[in-house]
Amino acid sequence: MVNIMIKKIIYKISLVIILVLFGSLIINKNNNVKNIVYDNVYVNYLNFASVKNVYNTYLGNIIPFQNIIKDEMVFNEKLKYKEKSKYNNGVKLDLNNNIVPIIDSGIVIYIGNKDNFNKTVIIENSDGVEEWYGNLNNINVKLYDYVKENDILGDTYNNTLYLEFKKDNKSLDYNKFL
Repeated sequence: MVNIMIKKIIYKISLVIILVLFGSLIINKNNNVKNIVYDNVYVNYLNFASVKNVYNTYLGNIIPFQNIIKDEMVFNEKLKYKEKSKYNNGVKLDLNNNIVPIIDSGIVIYIGNKDNFNKTVIIENSDGVEEWYGNLNNINVKLYDYVKENDILGDTYNNTLYLEFKKDNKSLDYNKFL
């Protein structure tokens, strides 16, 4: 069993090294490809959540022993609110309690203060949609964490949550996500 897992890990590492070397050769030999890679990695924003999904689809999970270690979900609750009202380009929710579950899986790309949002966490999903959670009090995630749907993000001040959904710096209709 352990021998098979070691072979799989070596296979994955070898495959990634070969792909990186092959990609480096192509990039160094062709200026058009070099410009395309530069624009898509350094100029435009690279969506790491989608890179992780592609990696998991074709090479399996990055953590080799994840199937052996079983996690039991302790918290599995959807976002529940009493009422909603428009707030800036998003929505203001009066929550049933101050605990904030994550709406969709993704990578935490920002933690800090934003104007009109106070303490804010931004999560980018694999489809490029950014979830902005504002008016947070305590935060249970760290920058660049991969978070799953319904995990606890943190809690809010006065049971009030500000939410906004964006893609390509354009606000989206929050009704599609709630």
